[in-house]
Amino acid sequence: MIFFSRAIAGAVLLAGFGASACPCVAEGRGYALEPAAWSDLPGDERPGEALALWRKTCRKVPVAPNLPELSAPAWRKACSAAQAGAADVFRRHFQPYRVVPDTAPDSFFTGYYQPEIPGSLTQSREYPTPVYGRPPDLVATSQLPGLTAARRGNDGLEPYPDRAAIDDGALDHLRGLRKLVYLRDRADLFLAQVQGSARVRLPDGRVYRLGFAGRNGQPYTALARILVQRGVATPAEMTMPRLIAWLRAHGLQKGEEGDELLRQNRSFVFFEGAIDRDAKQPEGASGAALTPLRSIAVDKAMWPYGLPFLIDAALPWRGDAPEPFRRVMIAQDTGAAIVGPGRADIYFGLGDAAGLRAGALRHHGQLYLLLPKE
Repeated sequence: MIFFSRAIAGAVLLAGFGASACPCVAEGRGYALEPAAWSDLPGDERPGEALALWRKTCRKVPVAPNLPELSAPAWRKACSAAQAGAADVFRRHFQPYRVVPDTAPDSFFTGYYQPEIPGSLTQSREYPTPVYGRPPDLVATSQLPGLTAARRGNDGLEPYPDRAAIDDGALDHLRGLRKLVYLRDRADLFLAQVQGSARVRLPDGRVYRLGFAGRNGQPYTALARILVQRGVATPAEMTMPRLIAWLRAHGLQKGEEGDELLRQNRSFVFFEGAIDRDAKQPEGASGAALTPLRSIAVDKAMWPYGLPFLIDAALPWRGDAPEPFRRVMIAQDTGAAIVGPGRADIYFGLGDAAGLRAGALRHHGQLYLLLPKE
């Protein structure tokens, strides 16, 4: 996913609504939900796009233990209406709530895309860097403080090796670990890991598609933020291409500046892969194919997949200048850098043009959660 991460939070309760008047203002979960009227919200210029996307997955009711306001019967009723071909389902069957994190009045939006990078199915001097499949000893867990995954050892669960240890060979002799494809260098690998997927262009012209298959559970560190703090560039200037160029220019061999910076991000992503025979859009972590400018990555600890949201923000989504972006979006993906209730990462699509637009997005605005009405 995106490489820029900012903590966004805020608590500004809507006058006239308290815990007794609105059960959607809950204490202790990091955010409040403020009821809003559809008549006060901007309209989506193409609402049918979002409805068509939501209709494909709505039969699966989201599991949301931390969101008691989500009614399964109301969800099924709305889904049935959508499946029957009803129009304006979101306005008729959903109530919008503005997401207000605990320490700021708005939300923060970034963008991501699926890059295309060169690679090979065989290791060579030109393509020395392996892309690892999911290790057989990697398990998801919440038992180790600060970690989301671990390895199962002889004495139980233990922290999975971080990026530095993996780069130094910690997995070299792990039985059953697959090397899917080989890339030019660790900068290209980092690009694929940050975006969560990639299209690898092979020497014979075929495309090998990489998709997210897990990560080592270690904390994510935004390398772009470190370079901004060092004065290398301003936040607006620190795009993904500039970060990748800096890494290469400052050396990726052990002990060089680029290598040392990479090691500060302890998170490491593993992939699944296959030859792409029809140039499809990648699948998100939800298992559903992503749709450009309709799919978003969210914090999975906060929001279950399948939830619809409305974004109202001024974003440079079609050109260099910010302009209104008012769309219903579907939560279909997640990312290590997408943390907190007021964070959404907008999927822009495939290739360099999508990457240019995605990399320019670091903007504030309003995020509305859409919940089905009883």
